[in-house]
Amino acid sequence: MKSNIIFIIDDDPDIQQLMTAFLSYEGFIIRNALSASQALKMLEIEEPDLIIMDIQMPDMDGITLCDQIRKQYPRPILFVSGARNQELKARSLQSGGDDYISKPFDPEELVLRVKSNLRWSNLLNPTPLNHTKLEFPGLSIDLERMTVMVEHQPVSLLAKEFQLLIMLARKPNQVFHPEQIYRQVWDDDSYYSKNTVKTHIFNLRKKIEPTPALPRYIVTSGRLGYKFNPYGIISPTAISE
Repeated sequence: MKSNIIFIIDDDPDIQQLMTAFLSYEGFIIRNALSASQALKMLEIEEPDLIIMDIQMPDMDGITLCDQIRKQYPRPILFVSGARNQELKARSLQSGGDDYISKPFDPEELVLRVKSNLRWSNLLNPTPLNHTKLEFPGLSIDLERMTVMVEHQPVSLLAKEFQLLIMLARKPNQVFHPEQIYRQVWDDDSYYSKNTVKTHIFNLRKKIEPTPALPRYIVTSGRLGYKFNPYGIISPTAISE
């Protein structure tokens, strides 16, 4: 079985060494970059299965780098940072990050987060019993090719956004609390974050909703959570929060 390739982008050699040791032990192939410019050069040569990056780096901050990488790279990006600012965490997710872990971190937690973020690739191999397409008015989700069409136009989604859409679309009209969403999409109970779910819902709506402020598909159900509206029309109670 082919080993997953992981890029670690961090200007701290000690952090690099720690993450490399634990992830290599788990069988991952590690590529190390001590700066954003070095990482960009590496991406020209090879596309990893997942990227781990710090936010604070000397030549370019991680949020700017993530935004730049996202123009060509669709796979998971995990931020690892010593910054405790919640606004910074939200910005990192809005820039295209799939997950965030704070320094200092438990190496075992890092490994679990990496494995969790890599599991989305299983969607590339749906079982014969699964429908390979989900069709709704104005929206088509191809599970085999991992593509989404809105009004017959292709839409590019990040890994977590695609997972989130599939989870909701497979059970239309069922209301999911943010904690349920986090548990299923992030495959984790310990580090639940309502803001993380809210940010990804916000980003997903921007990509699939004709008018994100009046969602047709991803609808907020009062204070209970979110549900997928299979009819493709604006619900009288739809709100974008």
